[in-house]
Amino acid sequence: MKLDKNSITVGFISSIHPHSGMHIKTLDVMDSIDEVRLYCFEGQDPLELSKISPKIKIIYNDLADLINDKKIDVIILSARNDLCPEILELAATAKKHVLFDKPGALSSKDLYKARDIANKNNVNLSVMFLNRYRPEIQSIRNHVLSGVFGRIMSVEARMITSQVRYRDPTYWLFKKKFGGAGILSWLGCHYIDLLCYVLGERVTEVSAYVDNLNEENLEVEDTAVLNLKFSNGTLGSFQNGYHIAGSVSGYAGASSDNHLAVRGVKGYGTLPFGGSEYIFYSEHESLDLNGIQKMQFSPPDSDAYGGVAGERFLEDFIISSITGKKYDISIESIIHVLEVIESALESSRTSRSIII
Repeated sequence: MKLDKNSITVGFISSIHPHSGMHIKTLDVMDSIDEVRLYCFEGQDPLELSKISPKIKIIYNDLADLINDKKIDVIILSARNDLCPEILELAATAKKHVLFDKPGALSSKDLYKARDIANKNNVNLSVMFLNRYRPEIQSIRNHVLSGVFGRIMSVEARMITSQVRYRDPTYWLFKKKFGGAGILSWLGCHYIDLLCYVLGERVTEVSAYVDNLNEENLEVEDTAVLNLKFSNGTLGSFQNGYHIAGSVSGYAGASSDNHLAVRGVKGYGTLPFGGSEYIFYSEHESLDLNGIQKMQFSPPDSDAYGGVAGERFLEDFIISSITGKKYDISIESIIHVLEVIESALESSRTSRSIII
């Protein structure tokens, strides 16, 4: 199914959030989005977002008015972590499908009620794990699940980005009561999810060290190193930190040093995340011992958040929602990731591994 041009009305709910403007830009570039109806709270200026897209036609003064608007097909929620769960519960009760920015809560248990309401009412509450749609991620996942690499022995990931001093240390992301955890819940969540997604497995045990190693006196971790055990026995590692000097300020275009790799009995796949190259090797008979191979990706330019992958991600969520199908990237995905993060924090605090 392909969405018709100018066929969808989106409700957009936003507090002050680094990604709100990026999500509005995605809606602006997608031909299928006809109109955006907006509600802002907790200091977010609706006029600021309205400048990004002329598709914003209605600005509500009351959250209930947006949630109960029958002309709205889906809702996008871009809000502070502590504010998300209650809104998700209200929307699910009203039988509205919601795509929310990660992590969407201070802890995994804060999302249980919204999940249960959504399951009862058969609505999608889905999380913005749009990196799953990147072509290099799809390729490495297909190789893993098709058996090209044989039994996977280990996986590793690295997500290192600009230091805290470039990101406004007074921002709510660095306050425990507003953000919950630190870099693990804000950025590390993507890679924890990707490792699970690529393997098609869940994390079952975690040991970790977390710390505050930037010069700022933060309430949440800015550095983390995790050891992971997956349900199929694969072992993994993940390094996460606000560590890079010399970056631009802010949350768009920050410097990064990212990596993801899987290694199996019959081969391996590795990629510099965000780059255009995927390198792999396999001794599987289907590849005729072709040696080390490379894939290059050059998707069309798009101003959407996440590029063309971001557009396709949102389009699939909308199609699933309006046709009554369950969207694969559900609230369960972020609940599990938050469980992993909570286990990592507990492991670091207690100096023992935590079984999930």
